[in-house]
Amino acid sequence: MTIRQLAILVLTISTLASCRRGYKIEGDKVYYESWNEGSGQNKRIIEQADARTFKELTFDCDCDFEFGKDKNHLFIDGALIKNIDPNTFEFIGNYIFRDKDSAYFFGFYNNINDCVIKGINPDKIKLIKYPWSKADNFLIHGGEAINIDDLNEFVPIDDNWGKTKKYIINNSQILYGADVETFKITSPFQGKDKNYNYEFGIISEDDFKKTSIKTFDFDRKDFCEYEPTAFEDIYSSLLSYKEDQNKRIEIVEKLKLKGFTIRNIRYSNWSGESKIISVSLVKDKCNCIVEKLYRYDYSKPSETENIFKVTERMRCEPK
Repeated sequence: MTIRQLAILVLTISTLASCRRGYKIEGDKVYYESWNEGSGQNKRIIEQADARTFKELTFDCDCDFEFGKDKNHLFIDGALIKNIDPNTFEFIGNYIFRDKDSAYFFGFYNNINDCVIKGINPDKIKLIKYPWSKADNFLIHGGEAINIDDLNEFVPIDDNWGKTKKYIINNSQILYGADVETFKITSPFQGKDKNYNYEFGIISEDDFKKTSIKTFDFDRKDFCEYEPTAFEDIYSSLLSYKEDQNKRIEIVEKLKLKGFTIRNIRYSNWSGESKIISVSLVKDKCNCIVEKLYRYDYSKPSETENIFKVTERMRCEPK
């Protein structure tokens, strides 16, 4: 080994040793040390940590986290994780952890303090294949759970897609109405079957004819065979989903006047923060699905109430 090579080796070892990442107790204080290329080595005090009872935690997990706890708190990479019992916190698998009350998914998230898998009994969780798991009748994708009536038939296709004998599932959304036999995946969030293209868990907007509610003929004889239709002139301003979600859906009211009855109503998320209300109606030998889409306007400040662009659309088919 040359002197130059030896110098490089010593410098590399020295650099790696100085780039410490983890917890450090000094006196009655707990600190978290980290390093990044922009600011170099950093060290900050963890105000909430109790130095007398603090200790680092290790799990048989390939996740790149530094866990720590004291008698009252759990910490991940130096951040206080709220509402988790540190004394019963344990690793289940596939980036899923649990305490005595809840299960948590830390594989991907927007807010590390909002990783609870809502509505799930942690004692019932069974791992399938990352990021899929299940509990009771709930299929879990990451940190989101959906109720599926034929869950025992579920087969994961990849990290984003799965299927049962009745349903195609994209992440945490069932593609209601999708034909399982002819469905093909075209991207992590897109697919198609013999009838429609799907995007973010719902039928693509390009498959709907755009029209006005003022000119559409709800009395036409071949009504049930008419192509999927979107009505873009019902709402002229942005709305608050919280205030509007229980208000009338105009197309539903139109169909009720024509003798249709409601079979069920479903409230779902789609495409990030956007929402969708789906109403299934029936009359004689005609089934219709009316959807009220709340498209989130990301150009508005997050604290804005009136933040959704709203449209209604409808598709029908003979029984």
